[in-house]
Amino acid sequence: MKAAAPSRRRVAAPASQTVNWVIKASKLCNLRCSYCYEWDELADRRRMSLAVWERMLHMIREYHERRARESGRFQTCLIWHGGEPTVLPRAYFEEVMALQHRILGSQALQDESYYNALQTNLYRLPEDKLELFKRERFRLGVSFDVVGGVRVTADGRESEDRVAANMDLLRGRDIQVGAITVLAAHTAPHIKAIYDFYHDIRMNFRVLPVFDAPNNRPGASFELDAAQMSRAMCRLFDHWAKRRDRVLVAPLDDYARTAWLHLTGGRQGPYEREKGEWAIIVNTDGTLFQVRDAYAPAKALGNVLTHSMEQVLTSDAYRDSLARDRVMFETHCGGCEFRDACNSFPLFESTYPGPHPERCHVAHPVIRHIVRRARAGHYTRAQLREMCGT
Repeated sequence: MKAAAPSRRRVAAPASQTVNWVIKASKLCNLRCSYCYEWDELADRRRMSLAVWERMLHMIREYHERRARESGRFQTCLIWHGGEPTVLPRAYFEEVMALQHRILGSQALQDESYYNALQTNLYRLPEDKLELFKRERFRLGVSFDVVGGVRVTADGRESEDRVAANMDLLRGRDIQVGAITVLAAHTAPHIKAIYDFYHDIRMNFRVLPVFDAPNNRPGASFELDAAQMSRAMCRLFDHWAKRRDRVLVAPLDDYARTAWLHLTGGRQGPYEREKGEWAIIVNTDGTLFQVRDAYAPAKALGNVLTHSMEQVLTSDAYRDSLARDRVMFETHCGGCEFRDACNSFPLFESTYPGPHPERCHVAHPVIRHIVRRARAGHYTRAQLREMCGT
C-alpha cells in the first residue's frame, strides 16, 4: 500500500525531521481508478468526525512537541487523503481548520511548523475551496498519470483531458502544487514523455510504482512486475539525468543521493522509527497504522479516540511493529551493498503484490544501474550530487 506523496525533503539521518499524518478524511471518490487500494470503499459517504479530528489533533501536537524537544526544528504535515478530499463540503474544511487553529495554534500554522497538504485527482477544480486552501497555505498533490486508460469516472469516462485543463487553471493561484504519476502497464512505455509533460509545465512530481490493491491481481490491465518497473525507472533516470534544467522527480533524487554516497564513501544511515516516524496513517474511524500495515486489524497501533500518543509509543502493538521492522531490515538490507549509503526508506514505503525479493523491489536495481552508469563515465559524481540536490 502507498498512502500519498509525503514530504521527505527534510530527512536527516538517522531521524526524520518531518512526520506525515496521512488522514483518511473520507473514502468517497468521484473517480474509479482501477489500481486504487481504497477501491472497495470509494462509494462510502462516511467521513472522519470532528470528534476524531479533535482527538487526533491533540495526539499530533503531543507527538510534534515530543519530537521538537528531542531534535529541535521539526515539522508536521497533515495530509488530507481519501478517496477524494475535495468532495467534502467547504463547511467541513472550515470546521476542521478552526480546530487546527485552536489546538495546534495559528502562529504554528502560519510559520508552517504544522502544514496541510491535500492529495486530489483534480477532476473537478474546487473553486469554493481554493480560497481556503490559499488562505491556510495548503500544498496540493495532483494524482495524474498523463496517459489514459486507468483513471476513469464512475461511469467509465476518461479523466485526463479534464484534469490537464484544471492543472492549467490551478497554476498561478499561489498554491504550491506537485504531482504523482503511478508507474503501471499503461504509463511505463511512455515514462519519458510523461517526464517531458511535467518538465514543460515546470512541475515537480513523484513516480509511484503500482502497489498492492484489491484489483491488482494477475491479468489486471495495469499489471507491471518488479523487473518491468525497474527497467522503466532506469529509462526515466537516464532521460532525467540528461536535462540541465530538470524538474525534481522523486524518488530519483533519493536514488541519486544513495548512489553518490556509495561512490564517495558517504553514509546517511537507516530510517529508525524510534527517532522519528516519517508517516502514520489515520483511518476514517481514528485507527492508526504504519504505511506497510494498513489496514490489517491485527497490526493497528491504536486509535485516537482511546489512546494518547504516549500510550501508542509504549504499547505492545508499537513494540511488535518495531520488531517486525527490524526483522525486515536485517532480511533485506543486511547484506546490501548500499546499506550505509541508503536511508532504507524504500523498504518501508509500500507493499507490492507477490513475494518480496532479496532486495528492494525497485530501488535496488535502479541504484545499481545509476552506479554502473556513473562508473562507466556517463555522468560524474559531481553531477550525481547535483541531481540529489546535496
